[in-house]
Amino acid sequence: MDIFFQFFIGWFAHPIFRGDYSEIMKKVVRERSLAAGLPESRLPEFTPEEVQRINGTHDFFGLNFYTTVVAFPVDFAVNDLSYDADRGIAFMYDRTWLESGSTWLQITPFGFRKILNFIKEEYGNPPVYVTENGISEKGAVDLNDDHRIYFYENYINAGLKARLLDGVDLRGYTAWSLMDNFEWASGFSERFGLFYVNRSDPNLPRIPKKSASRYTSIIKCNGFPDPALGPHECLTPDDGGNIINNSTHLKLMQMKTILFFVLKTFFVLQSYQKRHRVSSKLKIHLYFLLLYLSKFLNL
Repeated sequence: MDIFFQFFIGWFAHPIFRGDYSEIMKKVVRERSLAAGLPESRLPEFTPEEVQRINGTHDFFGLNFYTTVVAFPVDFAVNDLSYDADRGIAFMYDRTWLESGSTWLQITPFGFRKILNFIKEEYGNPPVYVTENGISEKGAVDLNDDHRIYFYENYINAGLKARLLDGVDLRGYTAWSLMDNFEWASGFSERFGLFYVNRSDPNLPRIPKKSASRYTSIIKCNGFPDPALGPHECLTPDDGGNIINNSTHLKLMQMKTILFFVLKTFFVLQSYQKRHRVSSKLKIHLYFLLLYLSKFLNL
């Protein structure tokens, strides 16, 4: 619903990008104000000087985005002069959407792409920087936060689609948050961090969650390289949770494969030597090759 966006994002963005509140917001608030017996709209009017001063004073559009809602119209009493009544909309969440550690946050990457396109169409495709985007968990600490990996993979992918397929001028993305923080009234019970902070330790050590490694890989690769195109020159997590270069990883795998066959050949020859004569020169070559590979792989 356009009215939902105009009363939410547009309330602040429209004056900066267009010089005034949206027409639908001005119309709705004025009509409800007059119906309640007021002589004029409760929505302040900008003077021509104010419009000239604020119109186009943006450098970029900073967007905090987390979730999506299902909005529907609701009739409020005429004398209800609240923000919700003026907007005339209530909302709910689809029960099929994946949940998080916060009651208000469901995983909806499709909504992320939609709001980016709304900004593009409504405000002339300004540069957009996503200043917050992340997901929470509650309860016992679990460093294997696969739900957060799923969240970031799908939201970042939706952002890439908005930029590459829809033409949105999306220039930057910031995850919320680097480490678990004091989350408003929820305190430390809802945790958004890529790093867990052990607050029972006076030193407050920061411990990376599984998502930290995956997020590092995504931003180093600037997205999701197509595996069908072969190894990509960016970072990817290995089995130990460390970060290594893909090309180096491939070389190591190739060398380990070669080493395996050299070792196998060496032991076969040892067994074969007991029954047949084997060239000493061949054995020496294999021995030095084995030493070289062992040194290269730090075995």
